[in-house]
Amino acid sequence: MLALGLALGSGATIVARPPSVAVAQPSAMQMQSHSAGDSEMNAAMDRMMQRMSALKLTGVQDRDFMLMMSLHHRSAVEMAGVELRRGSHPELKGLAQNIIKSQKQEISQMQTWLKTWYKVGS
Repeated sequence: MLALGLALGSGATIVARPPSVAVAQPSAMQMQSHSAGDSEMNAAMDRMMQRMSALKLTGVQDRDFMLMMSLHHRSAVEMAGVELRRGSHPELKGLAQNIIKSQKQEISQMQTWLKTWYKVGS
């Protein structure tokens, strides 16, 4: 079996396998928490992964892309909220505010398209 590994700075490794190889995946991200903020961000990632795992993909690329990206963006908004509550650098707080604004706009746009084109959420 061919598998490609990518070592991450945290010591974790991402392994890419051919799509025909079924591999059990953990239901949530397994990252070490060092603070309450870390725990909150990990919880946001866990929720995203659980929601993505529960999605019923259809093979309609545009629809599935928007469903998954909406969940991804929701997680980004949650993590940016943690930064606003717990972060200390004004530059990062500004970035977090921009992330919240732009990601919410994109979520709204995708929800409109999902409803209009695929009757999702109607």
